[in-house]
Formats: sequence, C-alpha cells, structure tokens
Amino acid sequence: MKVLLCDSADEVTRLQHALRSLDFTTEIEVTTDSEHAIELAAGMQPDVIATELGLEGPKDVHLVRRLRDAAPLSAIVGWTRLRDPVRVAQVLAAGASGYLLKEDGVDEGARAIRAAASGSFVLTRSAAAMLGADLGGALARVRELDEEIRDIQAQMEEGTTAKSEFLANVSHELRTPVTVAKGIAYVLRNPNVSDAERAEFIEQLQASLDKLAGLVDELIEITELERGTFQLNIAYIDLAPLIDQAVADMGERHPSVLVISRIPGALFALADASRIHGVIHELLENACRYSPEDRAVEIRARIMDEGIVISVTDQGVGMDREVAWRSFEQPFSTGEATLRKELVLRHGGILWTDPVPAGGTRVSFCLPSKPGATFEAPPGAA
Repeated sequence: MKVLLCDSADEVTRLQHALRSLDFTTEIEVTTDSEHAIELAAGMQPDVIATELGLEGPKDVHLVRRLRDAAPLSAIVGWTRLRDPVRVAQVLAAGASGYLLKEDGVDEGARAIRAAASGSFVLTRSAAAMLGADLGGALARVRELDEEIRDIQAQMEEGTTAKSEFLANVSHELRTPVTVAKGIAYVLRNPNVSDAERAEFIEQLQASLDKLAGLVDELIEITELERGTFQLNIAYIDLAPLIDQAVADMGERHPSVLVISRIPGALFALADASRIHGVIHELLENACRYSPEDRAVEIRARIMDEGIVISVTDQGVGMDREVAWRSFEQPFSTGEATLRKELVLRHGGILWTDPVPAGGTRVSFCLPSKPGATFEAPPGAA
C-alpha cells in the first residue's frame, strides 16, 4: 500500500508511526507543503492521500480538487482539526473519500486511512457525530420550512378567496349608490316633479354621492396602506366632539336605534382627527346596522394611564370570538375592518373585539396619549 501524507512535521511523524504499526510494509511518502504534495501525488499515484486541509498554499476544496486532478485513482482523505460541517460537505463534494478529525487520535486515523485505500468511505467518530447532528438539524429545518410553505400556500389560497369576496362586496357597495343616483337622475328629468319632491330627490342624490365618495376614499386608503404611501396628520386633539358628531349622525341615519353615549367631557389623545372620526363612525354604523330596533347601542370612553379606550357595544346576534378575531386579522376579510384596524395601528394604538355574554359584540380600540407610545396588547384594565 502506497500512502502520501501531507501535514506539519510533528503530525506527519505521529501518523507515519501509527500506519507502520499496522503494517510495516506500507510505502509512505511525506511532505509538509501542499504544493509539493500535488507534485508527489502526480508522480507517485498513491493508493491514498491523507492531508491537512488548512496548510499554507492550496487548501480545503481547492487542494482536494488539485490532488484529484493529479492522482485521479487515489483516495483522498482530509486529516484535520477543522470542525465545520459546511467545509466537510464541500470537501466531500469535491471528491474526497473521507474526513478524519485529529481529536479522535492517530490510531483511529491510521485505521481509517487503510480502509480508504481499499475503497471505503471513511469518517472518524467525531466527524460522523458532527455531520449527523448537522444533518439532523438540517432535516428538522427542512420539515419546518415545509410546514411554513404549506401554511403560506393555505394563507394565499384563503387570501385569494377572501379577496374575491371582498371585491364582490365592494362591487355591490359601489353599485347601490350608483343605482340610486341613476334612478334619481331619471326622475329629475321629469318636468312634472314638484319643487318639494325635487328638493327631496336632490337630497337623496347628495346622500348617495356622499356614500359613493366615502367608498372610493376607503379604497384609496387601503391602496395607500398596501403601497406604504399612507400618511397621518397626528395632533393632540379632543376626541369628545368627534364622538358627539358620530352619535348625532347615527341618530339621523338610524332613528329607530337608540345610541347611548357615556363619555367624559374631554378626551385628549394623539390622533388624526378625520381618520379617527371615520373609525368611530364606522364602528357605530356597524353596531346600529346589526342591532335590533328595540336594542340600544352604547359607546363608552375611558381615560386610562396608557391612553384613551373607546368601546362600541351592540346587542345583536353577536359572533364567535374566532370569527370576530379573523375579521380584523385577515386581509380582505372585510374592507372596513381591515382599514379601521390599520388606521388604529398606524396611530400606535390597538383594536380588539369581544363577544358579549348576553349577546352582541363589543369592539374597542385604545389610542396612546403620549408621543411615541404604542400598544401591543389591550391595556390590562380594559
């Protein structure tokens, strides 16, 4: 058996002695220089080449490849102290027949070199354990990635379906005021319509156009949020007048539903007045829309150390907690819910919803009262 050893003088001496102890007839050539090892390999064509992978000159993958080119039929094994699973994989991929760690001792290394000479693929114990642990971790990560990919695919499928439903709902919402406006315009062309009726129809037309403009504004805001171009005009404002105005609007839009307002005289918070008024208005609108006519809707505001908490409670059928949570978490679940949640989050606030045990749903949001403050969970007392 012909063996070529390439390492420092001390290491070569130790390994040479271990090989001769196994078979004193072994023909061994030694060098401490990787370039010289390549020359010796080309002339000697040994059965096995054992080399340190970190010497000066060609090393690691480059050394293995040059040795492979110089001696195509020789088994090449790395004999090293370098513990790196990535390096092991690269060296083996370059054509090495084994990876031997010096920490396992020269005797085990010598036996592995003899096995490589007979055509075996060899690893010392520590090298095998290192690769096994790395491979186990890699396989576990692959399984995790597979699960993540499946979750993402499921979310994408759900998102596609939800987006289609969202677009269908938006189309319906847009069609209603347009249809009303077209009908009123047709009636107004009749010269026999009295002035009183004409004034009433014009008022209805204005209401339909206002609703249409509001829907378009919401779509624009959702688009700006998705593109990252959305901006708020934050100021320290009193929320009480905004709530009063929204309650008054509900009295006109839903005269059969009583809206009870329980708010302090002043509610100062950092907010964009028009956007937060839209949030309050939409929450009250939804509550009035889904409450029976003989049941009241309540809006309550509280001043807390963390900020201002505003809650709207209806006494309708209510919804399951999971359904309520999804209405604010999933994109396109409803355009209004997604937009309102994002608006509150952009303020540094948080919005959440809870089913009421006696029936109905309570939707709450909290806005910070201090600059730079944000909420990741509802305030404890809320």
